[in-house]
Amino acid sequence: MKFKSKITHYDNVIQIRIDVPFNVRYVFVYLYKIQEYFILFDAGLDMGNWVDIFFDCLKNLDVNPQHIKYCFISHNHLDHIGLIEGLRQKNPPIKILMHDITNQKLRWESNPKNAEELKKETEETVNLMLQYGLSKNEGTLLTNYFLKWPRMKTYSKPDVILHDGDEITIDGTNTKLKVIWTPGHSLGHICLFDTKRRYLFSGDHILSRITPHIGIFIVNKIIKEQYSEYNFTNILDLYLNSLERIKRLAPKIIFPAHQEIIRDPLKRIEEIQAHHAHRLSEISDLIKDNPKTPYEISKAHFGADLDEINSFLALSEVLAHLRYLLDKGQVKSQKKYGKIHFYS
Repeated sequence: MKFKSKITHYDNVIQIRIDVPFNVRYVFVYLYKIQEYFILFDAGLDMGNWVDIFFDCLKNLDVNPQHIKYCFISHNHLDHIGLIEGLRQKNPPIKILMHDITNQKLRWESNPKNAEELKKETEETVNLMLQYGLSKNEGTLLTNYFLKWPRMKTYSKPDVILHDGDEITIDGTNTKLKVIWTPGHSLGHICLFDTKRRYLFSGDHILSRITPHIGIFIVNKIIKEQYSEYNFTNILDLYLNSLERIKRLAPKIIFPAHQEIIRDPLKRIEEIQAHHAHRLSEISDLIKDNPKTPYEISKAHFGADLDEINSFLALSEVLAHLRYLLDKGQVKSQKKYGKIHFYS
């Protein structure tokens, strides 16, 4: 696979855009210049010639990899972790930083000793999806999908484990980068906020034209135990709460991992909030005195002509919204003929 790149400058932020073979079409990574050093936000994709293109971009920018002091990982998806080992080879002293949950998920999923446990948890999740209306054939495809992605990831131990509210002060400067834990698109997702310039590096948490996928997750028991105060079954509630936290920070500009730079953050955040409010209302209206399985709701809401993967993503998105409504007491569920139906 051959990918293309594009470099854009904004003040002391360099945006490197490189193609990816997914629906999102391309991924941005950001070099943030602080005095003579650079901070890298996200580590792109290890596929095709992606890594080579990234280092070619550094040459074109006359940036020595050894001047990249830190690399922050927004979350554990393939298009955000690919450069980690390549960066370490070029610059052994670099510090890789990621949230505790991201580290745990990558470490746990890549450990062959956990393969049977992962398979068991996957089968439990897929069996539940069958009760939500998914067909057995789609369930088999979904099982393969869930088990395929972890095998494509390589675990690289981070140098620094991050938690919500951590502040990283760049040596010899007055620049403070604050870690904002923003679960939603991924359980361990973080944004990075420059408290002085009010720049926000948002990863997949806030995008300019689409809303990130918010759905269901397989959460291993270690994370469940360590973060027992958080309800990971109601991921939409966690996402909306973290979105409101970003709103209160009043960022000046948002640098996302896909699509365009967001120059009016407040407007975009309120658009995303309105989008989810509208979807919640639409789903509630769709099942008013009319019980449906989540699968039936997803087909009515998103259309029936989706391929297998997008059908699952649609179902997953609907489930996240149903769970939110269920916890608010705005919908109820009932089991009928082996399938779970929701109604308002």
